[in-house]
Formats: sequence, C-alpha cells, structure tokens
Amino acid sequence: MWGQNLFPLLGVTGGSQELTLLEAEVSLTAKEWQKHPIVTGSGALCILGIDFFWNGYYKDSKGLRWAFGIAAVEAEGIKKLNGLPGLSENPSAVGLLKVEEQRVPVATSTVHRRQYRTNRDAVIPIHNMICELESQGVVSKTHSPFNSPIWPVHKSDREWRLTVDYRALNEVTPPLSTSVPDMLELQYELESKAAKWYATIDIANAFFSIPLAAECRPQFAFTWRGVQYTWNRLPQGWKHSPTICHGLIQAALEKGEAPEHLQYIIVWGNTAMEVFEKGEKIIHILLKAGFAIKQSKVKGPALEIQFLGVKWQDGRRQIPTEVINKITAMSPPTSKKETQAFLGAIGFWRMHIPEYSQIVSPLYLVTRKKNDFHWGPEQQQAFAQIKQEIAHAVALGPVRTGPDVKNVLYSAAGNNGLSWSLWQKVPGETRGRPLGFWSQATEGPKPITPQQRRKSWPPMKEFKLPQR
Repeated sequence: MWGQNLFPLLGVTGGSQELTLLEAEVSLTAKEWQKHPIVTGSGALCILGIDFFWNGYYKDSKGLRWAFGIAAVEAEGIKKLNGLPGLSENPSAVGLLKVEEQRVPVATSTVHRRQYRTNRDAVIPIHNMICELESQGVVSKTHSPFNSPIWPVHKSDREWRLTVDYRALNEVTPPLSTSVPDMLELQYELESKAAKWYATIDIANAFFSIPLAAECRPQFAFTWRGVQYTWNRLPQGWKHSPTICHGLIQAALEKGEAPEHLQYIIVWGNTAMEVFEKGEKIIHILLKAGFAIKQSKVKGPALEIQFLGVKWQDGRRQIPTEVINKITAMSPPTSKKETQAFLGAIGFWRMHIPEYSQIVSPLYLVTRKKNDFHWGPEQQQAFAQIKQEIAHAVALGPVRTGPDVKNVLYSAAGNNGLSWSLWQKVPGETRGRPLGFWSQATEGPKPITPQQRRKSWPPMKEFKLPQR
C-alpha cells in the first residue's frame, strides 16, 4: 500500500480534497484478483474510474465486494448449471441420440470431386480429428463412387473444424421442408422478455450425435491421405443437416421448452433459481435423449450472457467488449480480401449504427470487381469513423409493451442515402430507447457530415408493436 503520495481533487464548486494513492485487490473477471492502484480519502470509501471498472469488481480491506457497471449482486452462493452431474469434460465429446437411424434424401446423381490443396496448418489437426471420430464411430472407412473434398474451417478459438465441401452434392439433393429458427425472430423474443437472469447450453457436436441409415451414407464419402471415409452420423456442410438437427432437438425438448438455434439453447427468468431450475430440466432431458453436453459450454445463471455472439442484459442487445476490442484493433486493409473481411466483421452489428451504409460506402467501392484496390483518404476516414461508431454503439431494446409505450419511427434522407430508426418511449423519457437503426446508401456527390448525421430526425409514424 502506498500511503505517502497525496493528490489534490478539485470540485466543480471550487472545493478541494486530498486523496491518498493506495493499492487494492481488484477483479475484472469476478474470478482472478490482482493488485491495482486506486485513490481514496476520508470523504469517500474509494473513487474508481468507471471506464476501467465497467463490469468489474472491487474488494475492500474488510473483504467486502463492490460491483461497478452491473447490479451489485453477491454471486458466490448462486448454484451454477455447469456443476450438474453428467456434463462432459472431454473437449471432443460426442453423444448418440436414442432415435432410429435417419433416412435422409439421397442425391439424384453421383457426385465425385477430387480433394484440393489443404492449408498446411490444418493437416495434422484434421488427421487427428478423423482418427478420433473413427474411434467414436462417427466416421468409418468405405468404398463409394461419391466423393467430396475436405474443407477445413479455422475457428475463432484457433482450433480447426472438420467440414466437407458438399456444395456439388447439395445441388443434386432433393428438397426438404426447412424449419430452422430465424435468428432475428429469436433475438426479438429475447428483447421482448427483459429478463434479469440468463443461462445458455451448447450441445456438443449435435450433428455428429444423429445416426444415419446405412443406405444414406455412401453419398457423404470423402478422402483423406488416400483413404476414403464416410459419415455414420449427420455431417456438417450438408444442406439438410440444420433442419434435421433442429427437428430432433425440438422433439427431445417437447417443443417450446426453451428457445434454441440449432444446438444453442438459452433460458431466462426473473431470479437465478428460476433459471437454474429451467436449465437443470433441459440438461436432464438432453442427456437422457443421448446428447452430450460439455461442462465448459454451460453458462449461468448470470445477469448478463452471450448467446449467438450477442451480449444480453435486461433484455438489451449489446456488442460484446471482446468484439469491440477486436474490431477497433484492426489495421487498415491492404487488399480487397482484407476489406471484405473487415466489412464482414462489422456488418453483423449494423443495426447498432445510425447511417451505417452511408459511413461504409467508400469501403464497398474498393471491393468491386471492376475497381482496382486503392485505399485513399476517403476510405481511411470511413474506416476510422466506423470503428469509432462500433466502440460507442448503444444497446438496443428491450422491447416494451403496454398502453403507455409509444413506438416512433424516425427517418432521414440525404444525398448519400436513406436512414431510419425505431424507438420506444414511455412517459418521462425525452428520446426513448432505440430498437434498431437501418440505412441504405446511394452514390452522391458529397458525404454526409457528422453534424448532419447527428441532427434530430422528425417522427414519421407512431404505431403499436404486436405483443408476444
């Protein structure tokens, strides 16, 4: 502890106070404690930078914990779902669903595609993966007139995913009625609940848990190091796998038990115990059905949680901090491919950004096939501006209902395009809360200035949202 260094603090009314620099144990993760310098004085327990301690914790000399940026709730005594029995600690866990082997649509003609060159970094991980899947009965050696090339996918956690390029096979596969849940519909449902507590459950290798009928397997053949294999379970990359998987999960959960997007399941409630009990029931049902669930992929109950890449708290949709940090740390692109990758990283969050399309329009210009790549001042300004907008993006929601709730649509038109946003207001709110921002860019002679972008938009229409 440093108790000798004094710092004067001047107030807005002209008063001053001397503060002492000291060392305190601080946790920004609620798990690991580290020592950090803070200032304190006789007039206040402690003064902490809110930006630094956003969603962090402070532990004082008496062992009391203080929360910043979130509700100060003591979480140590809350039962966690990842402590339930039956969850797997095996990172490669694969279940086997207790259902009849699935008879799936068979291709109308034979498809044979040779293996193309594979990323060198993926060779050893993919080989090890195939060996493990063979030992688990997920794949087996075969001789088939069909063949599709392996297409390794590099995941965000730097691991590799074994997928096969079934695009040619998909083209000659008969149709199947689709029933995969719409992601936007699911997010709207989450926004409309405004729950206090959340939990998420991720079924391990859900596709690989679903057995295939023997007569359907030859069409999924692939070759690795001169040996041909095929899938005994539902493969990734085949166009009907999501539909079949979703239907079987829904059947196991007796439909409506909990919202899910393929193998990703979320539950919510007003209390931690309510969420725990819901989650416990769902985990029990899934394990009994034959699915495997990794312990590391079960989260909550928690006041905030990530689901399908989005951070949720009190029914509000937010950009996760790690996503913001990743985007703001990106360097200016040096090619069309890098520009497309950057646009792909930010495009998912466009609903959080007013006039997104107008801002990034200069970036799309350099990705066009007819244009040579040229990174000029206009692109650099757009690149810097959209990163700043991502860093300061507002939360969306929650969707509120009731006789006092007004839904207001604002719109604006300029040389560079159209913009509109949907807000909700209740008595006492000046502007209300945004539900989303939308935009459409058009080529124009002048870019929209920041002053134009931040001007107030006149309300276009007030209306009622349907209740759910």
